[in-house]
Amino acid sequence: MLKNYINWLKKNRNKPVFRMIFIVLVVTLTTLTINVIQGDPILQNMDFTLLLIGLYGYILFLLKYIHQIWLQFLISFIAAFIVFTLQMFSDGSYVDYTSFIVVGGVALFLAFIMVVLIKALFKNSK
Repeated sequence: MLKNYINWLKKNRNKPVFRMIFIVLVVTLTTLTINVIQGDPILQNMDFTLLLIGLYGYILFLLKYIHQIWLQFLISFIAAFIVFTLQMFSDGSYVDYTSFIVVGGVALFLAFIMVVLIKALFKNSK
């Protein structure tokens, strides 16, 4: 039975969903181990795990429904810019136009990273 399970895992290791589950499990177990060693509450730093799940889901959405790289980049830039702008307005840290420029630069960088992740994570999955 274990041999069949190992063969099934070898056959499906390049599928995006299984890769996501593996990455989330490794990050979750690492976070739990660090929390136990430091004596913190077990679920203290799980926000990074939720961020990974959200980013991976967003990448899967972009990969499945949007096939042009420039459009993936544009949508990622707009989404990041909106999220960062709303966050800065909610905590009152928008000062002047330089904050606007910095948020635009960070959103451009994040959009570039998203396109690179799409290409790197899913090059063998098609």
